[in-house]
Amino acid sequence: MKNFYLTLFISSILCAACYSQNVLIEDFDFTPADSLENSGQWNRSGINTEYNIKIVSPGLEYPNYVGSGIGKSCLLANEGNGDIVFRNFSSSITTGSAYMSFLIRVDSLPDTFTQGYCISFNPNTGGTNLNTALHIKKLSASSFDFGVRKLSSVKYTNSTYSINKTYLIVLKYSIIPGTSNDSSSLYIFANGVPNSEPNAPIASTIEGDDYTGQGSVYLNNNYAQNGLQGCHILIDGIRVGNSWTTSVLAMLSSVSSGGSKFQLQHEIYPNPLQDNTVIKYQIPEKGLVQIQIINSAGIIYADLLREIQESGSHELIWNRDNLPAGMYYCKIQFNHSEISNKKLLIQ
Repeated sequence: MKNFYLTLFISSILCAACYSQNVLIEDFDFTPADSLENSGQWNRSGINTEYNIKIVSPGLEYPNYVGSGIGKSCLLANEGNGDIVFRNFSSSITTGSAYMSFLIRVDSLPDTFTQGYCISFNPNTGGTNLNTALHIKKLSASSFDFGVRKLSSVKYTNSTYSINKTYLIVLKYSIIPGTSNDSSSLYIFANGVPNSEPNAPIASTIEGDDYTGQGSVYLNNNYAQNGLQGCHILIDGIRVGNSWTTSVLAMLSSVSSGGSKFQLQHEIYPNPLQDNTVIKYQIPEKGLVQIQIINSAGIIYADLLREIQESGSHELIWNRDNLPAGMYYCKIQFNHSEISNKKLLIQ
């Protein structure tokens, strides 16, 4: 019977993993170039204009966001009708919700800039039905508002955002039973990265046709619109998944150093644990480090750390507080790869 429950527990974890998925990670880790087209898995849609979406250095940075400062960024800047490029998901999202998180910085709002959209989903049915698009509306020479469009009208936040500042954006498309009631939602963060989805978006709309799902992300450099003339918009750290965890919190799927999988160098002492325990570890490059204490039943007892750290050696001192005696595990993750699960004994 015990083996049966163990098998059932493992099966439930595997099933959960199957239904929770990340379908796109893009840090624009390419050589700087005049055009994003044909870099990685990006392709051009529509005519070839003279105003390309460029790859520029450095990447955008936003403390504790998983896509912060990893690669480079893409630049949308033009004086006319520009590029439109897309990248397909590894698999379409056809149930629940599609989440897309990314960093954005608007560096200039010239007189030619009025309002327009720069990034969106496109449905899994193909065609060019750009939806759940992020809009930018100029308010002054140094301020603007963000909005979201499902397909027709735009729902703005009625807030004020500033040029030369990096924001974390989350676009969400929710597939809801019924007709013409799927919703497109927008979340905006000026600092911090929530570990779970906020109770309500800052803007949301259901106006427009529904789709069977989402299959790609599009970047629009004023293509078939004229409101972004003279823009200078940087986008970086795109993550797409079917949950907050697999988008906003989604890491690189593997860790490499010198062409081989990185093996964590770590030390935890004393063990058995006393009141204060020292956790030492070394990471090969800048990235997100997460440290958790988990009990023998697999339940997380404490989240000790979740932050972007520079490469090199690090040390964390943990006070065990009133942790009951027993066997625990210290799980250390680096860029979404679990690289340590050390047993800890508490007497």
